[in-house]
Amino acid sequence: MAIFFTLPPDSISYPYILINANNPMVGIRYIVSHRKSVEAVIIDSGIEIFRDPMVKDYPGGYLGCIRRQVLLYRKIRSLVPHAKIYVTPCDYCDDYNPRSLWLSDDFTNIERTVVSVVTAVDFFPDVPWLIPIQGWYRKPSSLIICLEYYKQLGILNKYDYYAVANICTEQSSKITTRSIKNVYHYLRQLGINAKLHIFGLKIASLESVERYIHSFDSTAWTRPVSSRLHSVFPWSAKSEEERVLFFCEYMLRLARHSVALPMEVFRQCIDQLPRIKKALVARYTNRAREIEKLLLEVADDLRKIVY
Repeated sequence: MAIFFTLPPDSISYPYILINANNPMVGIRYIVSHRKSVEAVIIDSGIEIFRDPMVKDYPGGYLGCIRRQVLLYRKIRSLVPHAKIYVTPCDYCDDYNPRSLWLSDDFTNIERTVVSVVTAVDFFPDVPWLIPIQGWYRKPSSLIICLEYYKQLGILNKYDYYAVANICTEQSSKITTRSIKNVYHYLRQLGINAKLHIFGLKIASLESVERYIHSFDSTAWTRPVSSRLHSVFPWSAKSEEERVLFFCEYMLRLARHSVALPMEVFRQCIDQLPRIKKALVARYTNRAREIEKLLLEVADDLRKIVY
């Protein structure tokens, strides 16, 4: 069963935590509050800075980024020494703004990623790196180029956890599935039984790829994931109560697939529904009836899982 990494609402204890390198204090505060529940942490590279087409590199370049990643790893390691922690070397994407991070046709985002990864593993071999596999925008076959570099440089012989990192914005399940299967079969043909993590995997693609992956992450639960939730709250979660409700609904959607979700999460959702109902009905009095109906349906679905 696949493991789902995310950063939950503050009032929900959850074992698999995703830390955003661009805003690590939010994740660190969560870990401090829930350290006994934390079993594993992934520190991502903060790649979303490249949403801005004017941004061409990390502050301080990849070297500065790698140093910050290592310092963050050591900080989190001190907070949860019992947990498994994985750190993503600073990679360069092509999906936000295609070709924007290419230095030339011969030195694309793939080559920039490989240089960063080799630097990270050579200078900090003691860090448990989650190796990102980058590719070109909507080109599943380009992931093989990245893997070939890793093969030639001996990376594939050193690590057993890799991340497909070029489909965070991909809406096509066909392209997503092809990308993941390309990586999976390439590694298996080399006799490498590595774990695969998928950055930003959409629920719509989960069914077609769950047999190939070890883990995935998303923070998309802050938006309404179902039509019933969207009909009452057609916006991103605004308050803590909305965040908990949206998160619990997202967990219900994941529960339909082969995802390792702790039963305790659903129990926490059930326990918090009365508080959520009171707060949301008071805040949106003109939607009180719709909110009550929605929460009743959510509660019924949660109880079917728990009981």
